[in-house]
Amino acid sequence: MEYQYYAQRFRYLPDGRRVGTVNVGTILYIPDDLRPFSPPARMLRREPWRVEAWVPREVTEMDGIAKRYKTVRRAGGHLALIRSLRDSRQTKQVADWILLSCADAGMTR
Repeated sequence: MEYQYYAQRFRYLPDGRRVGTVNVGTILYIPDDLRPFSPPARMLRREPWRVEAWVPREVTEMDGIAKRYKTVRRAGGHLALIRSLRDSRQTKQVADWILLSCADAGMTR
C-alpha cells in the first residue's frame, strides 16, 4: 500500500488560479454530526451526495473612491454546491472541510 503525504487539494489553471478541493462529480456520504477539524465519529452511509460545482467566496466591501459597495471575490474558504442523489431536487452549499473530512474517512462511493 502506498501513502501520499501532503496530497494536493486543488489544481492549477493555466493562468495560475487554484480551483476546487474535491473533484466535481465525487459522490460522498455526509453524516449529520460533523465537527470542525475532527474525523466523523460514525461511519453511517445514509444519504449519498454528489459535488455539483464550486462556488467562489464573495465579499461585499465599500469602494472608497466611487463611494459604492462592490462585490469582490476572495481566495480560500471554498464552498461547494452538492445535490442529493436520493432526492435530486435537494441542494446544499457546504464548506470544503466537510467534504475533505468525509473523503479522508473513506466515505466515498
